[in-house]
Amino acid sequence: MTSLYRGMRLFTVAFLLLVVTLWPDFAAENPDLPRWLAAGCGLVAFGASYVRVVVRSIPRSGRIRVSWAMSIHIISGFALLAVLPPNWIYYLPFYVLTCIVITQGPYAALLSAAGLVLVMVFVGFTRGLPPSRLGMLAIQLGVFTLTLTGIHRVADFAGAQWETRKLSERLATERERRRLSRDLHDLVGRDLVALAMHAELIARSDSGREAEEELRQIAALARTTLDNTRAVVEEMREPDVLAELDEARELLTWAGIELSVSGAPAEAHRRAPFAWFLREAVTNVVKHSGARNCRVIFGPDRVTVEDDGRPERPVVPGAGLTGLRERLENADAELLLERSHDGLLRITARLAKGGPAHV
Repeated sequence: MTSLYRGMRLFTVAFLLLVVTLWPDFAAENPDLPRWLAAGCGLVAFGASYVRVVVRSIPRSGRIRVSWAMSIHIISGFALLAVLPPNWIYYLPFYVLTCIVITQGPYAALLSAAGLVLVMVFVGFTRGLPPSRLGMLAIQLGVFTLTLTGIHRVADFAGAQWETRKLSERLATERERRRLSRDLHDLVGRDLVALAMHAELIARSDSGREAEEELRQIAALARTTLDNTRAVVEEMREPDVLAELDEARELLTWAGIELSVSGAPAEAHRRAPFAWFLREAVTNVVKHSGARNCRVIFGPDRVTVEDDGRPERPVVPGAGLTGLRERLENADAELLLERSHDGLLRITARLAKGGPAHV
């Protein structure tokens, strides 16, 4: 999915190259220096804001996330009507519609597109364009909007399917890990306990000093093997924070959210509670935050996840965070949920007693 969205961004940005076709008409008008400067500065602002909106809004977010870039794009585009050739009126609405479709949900995009078509028709009338040309332009804009909206709806559906598949794979992996853990514990562990008990019984019998020493060694070996098996079982039960960080990076990239990592995972962070926390916190960022940036911070005894989302409703811990809080508390850790001084949502898993968390 990452390559799909990268290709969509590249194709949408390349659409901007059509502006070059205005050059012959513009040069034929023999513009003076002020008009050259106005056209150049306007096109730079128009193109830069367009690229910014495209890069930051694919995959489609459902709402405008770069309102300042969108505003510059629209204002500069309409301002260029005064300095570029008359044909610019046939270029401008396609770029604005592209930004509208990729920054808003489908229904809001269609309503906004209808409003833009009316504005362009009005502007065309004031500039003396023939009604037939304006009618054809309105039809073209309508078809363009519906087509582009459909493409992004298909992409959104494919992305949702991809996320569902990834979550299913993770659940299947977790189920298999638990099954192997249970089998090792119930079968191998039980047999090793029996072996150790039998060896100790023989060692306590009157079988001679040499046999007694040998059997004690067998008992010691069996108990060592039992301890090793238990260690393997515990390791299989625990998710790994490095693996979760890789999964988080892939999931956030798919969602169009930039991830930055401060610090590096230490030995204390390789405990299961931190991996559980990272999985749940990143999932919440993707599902509920509406963020464009996410930051994971590794401290000596904690892991923090913060994002720049602005949820419309107050943040209330749901079943996921509530279950995570209970799991952390059982592991001598605690869950903190707060807003930073600049309004960023910050969630932290911290060791409550300063020691390594246990399962």
